[in-house]
Formats: sequence, C-alpha cells, structure tokens
Amino acid sequence: MPLENSKLEVIETAKSIRFVFSSTFDNIDTVCDKSIRFLQCFFQHQKSSIEKQLFSINLVLREGLTNAVRHGNVLDPKKVVKCLLAVENENVIKLVIEDQGDGFDWQKQQLVPARDDEDHGRGFFIMKTYFSRYSYNKKGNILYLEKNVSNC
Repeated sequence: MPLENSKLEVIETAKSIRFVFSSTFDNIDTVCDKSIRFLQCFFQHQKSSIEKQLFSINLVLREGLTNAVRHGNVLDPKKVVKCLLAVENENVIKLVIEDQGDGFDWQKQQLVPARDDEDHGRGFFIMKTYFSRYSYNKKGNILYLEKNVSNC
C-alpha cells in the first residue's frame, strides 16, 4: 500500500530503528536525522568514539537512501523505501536499504570508474571508504552495509 508523500513510518526498538517511507528527498532528511539521534542515544556511554564517526555514517546512509529514491524508485513518491539500522554486538552497525526498483548489476557497475565531470557514480567509493562491508542482493535493489565502530 503506497504511503502519502509526507508520511513516514518509524519502528524503534532498543537496538534498531526501521523506516518505511515514500520516495521523496524530504523523507531522506528525516530518516538521516532520526538515525543519527538513535545512534547518539544508543552509544551515549561512549559518546566521544561514536561522535567521530557520525559524519561518515550519515554520508553513507544518505548516499544509499538517495540512490534508492533517485535510481531505484525513479523519484516516484508512490513507491517506498525500506531502511533498517541495527546495532549488533554493541559495536557493529548494520544498514539494509531496499527500494521497489528493477535493481541493477552492482558487481559490474562497481568496476566502472567515477568521472569527475558527473554528479553521480561515487557511491561505491564512499561505501568502501567508510564502511567495513557492502553488498547487494542478486537483483540489485537491496543494499547491505556493515560498519565495525570499535575499530575506528
């Protein structure tokens, strides 16, 4: 069932926060803000170490969500993006971002170098730089990310 453009569903537990939202850039801002606040609360006992990593986590999250809205769901606000941010073992952050698009051949696409004169194509580099692991499902419409925050 499609959501209204401005509607956003949020389900929060002690170790995770899940979002289902219609494909709009405004919703990306809200998801990123709520995700960062969730992490700040979860890691309040080790605030200094997580604060140093919030920029990179936000950057990768925003990149994944933007790609889901722009490329996966082709800016169709009737389509939804699902996002799960979970903390495992007190030091591993996992992100799962799913769109309703046709997917893409991510293994082939990650080999194509980004061009300086284009405003896209840097997502793989950003994910590889700031997160421990990334992959997609076979179809290419679900992104899996993992970051070990105890190593940083």
